[in-house]
Formats: sequence, structure tokens, C-alpha cells
Amino acid sequence: MSENTIWHKLQNIDRRIIYALLILSIVIPLFVPSISIPGVPSQQSKDFYNTIETIAKTDPDKIVIVSGMWSSGTRGENKWQTQAILTHLMMRHIHFAIISFDAQNNELTQQIADKVSLKYHYQYGVDYINWGYRPNSVFPQVLKGLVTNIPGTIKKDMHDRDVTKFPVMKDIKSIKDVKAIIDITPVSSLETWLGLVQGANNTPMLYAPTAVMAPDSYPYLDSHQVSGLLTGVKGAGDYEGLTGVKAFATRGAGALSLVYALIIFLVILGNIGYQQGRIHARRTQE
Repeated sequence: MSENTIWHKLQNIDRRIIYALLILSIVIPLFVPSISIPGVPSQQSKDFYNTIETIAKTDPDKIVIVSGMWSSGTRGENKWQTQAILTHLMMRHIHFAIISFDAQNNELTQQIADKVSLKYHYQYGVDYINWGYRPNSVFPQVLKGLVTNIPGTIKKDMHDRDVTKFPVMKDIKSIKDVKAIIDITPVSSLETWLGLVQGANNTPMLYAPTAVMAPDSYPYLDSHQVSGLLTGVKGAGDYEGLTGVKAFATRGAGALSLVYALIIFLVILGNIGYQQGRIHARRTQE
């Protein structure tokens, strides 16, 4: 087959052209906000959102536990999930408690809460509280304690103050006073939450993992033990779209979508070139 045919060229596109297209697919959505890639939220993201909306309509003065195990290594995904979730909670005036099982996470999550609270006038101790950091080594013990005695298990907030002194903790005694658990994590912590806490009172469990961890939750979504799922930056982008407060995750999800579309297009183009090239070669031989 002649190397000058269009079919041969389609199979041998200069890699510099491919890299240039890849870079443009990433850069344009990220740095040109006026150019947005429309996305359709997944059903799992909608379920996550609807669970929070239901709490807002029924029990906004109870609390939602926001648990974090992520650190700077996965902030590219978990940070934007956290920001979108806290934004929704504050928009809907839902009380919540932050708890961290990673040394970096407590400060990172509090920084996000500080930023978002300025917009929605959320007051620490009145509308939300930070229960502080607990070592991962005592993770199961802390979870067991939350089921029956939250004040006795937590005792102090991140500033080493008695949690029972804060208005947001009024009448919060056990898991029965918690309206949802949100697990934002890059590790396999979901099963521990389900086994030790969620099952004790059928508390809605919402899961926001990195994309690579999301498949672990599919059996629990099917069994309705997990009420909603935000998958990585795509899930965060979905959530920003659902709340109407768009930030980096919307652009990041758009960049991912454009890259996926480019890859699919190049694969199709290469296959067309291969098939048509074979047909052309046979005709030439005849």
C-alpha cells in the first residue's frame, strides 16, 4: 500500500499533532471559562443531591457528619468534592460536623469551610462544628462510639473546647440525631462506616471517593446502603451543576469530557484508516 494515501496517513498521524490536540482539549475548558462543555449529571450524583435536599426540608437542625480521609495528594479530586458538598449544606442551612482521620485533612477541610462560610454567613459553633482530627488507628473505635454517645466520644472540637458547649451540638446524642454521613476519601473506608455506623440506624450514607475507588461502592448502591455517589472530579462537577454554583470542578470535568471525546475520535479515525487502507491495498493488487 502506498504510504501517500490518505488511509495510511490516518494511521500515522504525527504524534506532535496528537499532543497539541490533547493540550488544547485540557487548556481550553480550564482557562477559558466562557467556553463550557455541557455535561449530564449521573444518577448517583442526583441521588446524592436529592438526599441533601430531603434533609433540608425535614431536619435541617439535626447534623450531617462530613468525614475526610484525604490529604494534599488527592486534593485535585477530593478538594472540589468537599467544596461542592459544603456549599450545598450551607446553601440549604443544614448543620454539619467535620471529622478528619488524616493529619492534613482537618486543616484542609477547615480552610474550605472558612472560605464558603463567608459567602453564606455560617457561624462556627452555631451552624457547624469541626470535631478535629482522630488518628486512623482509632478509626473503628471512634465510629463505634458515634453510634451510642457522640459527645462522650468526640469530647473536644478542633480548638480543644468542650463540644457540648456549642449550640450546634444541642440535642445531638447519638447516631439517631445524625441525618446523613458523608465520606470523602481516597481509601477504602466505606465498608467500615457501613458496618459500624450506617447499619445501626439506617442513616443515609453518601460517598465521595476518588475516581479509582468508586467501583467499590457499586454493590452498596445496588443494595441501597449507599444513597448517593460523587465520583472524583466528574462527580464534583456534576454537583456544582446541580447546585448552580460552578467552580473549578465544572471546568475540570469539561476538560476530562473533551479529552475522552478526542481519544474516541482518534481511535475511530485510526480504525477507519486501517479498514479502508486494507480495501485500497486489495484493489491495488487486483
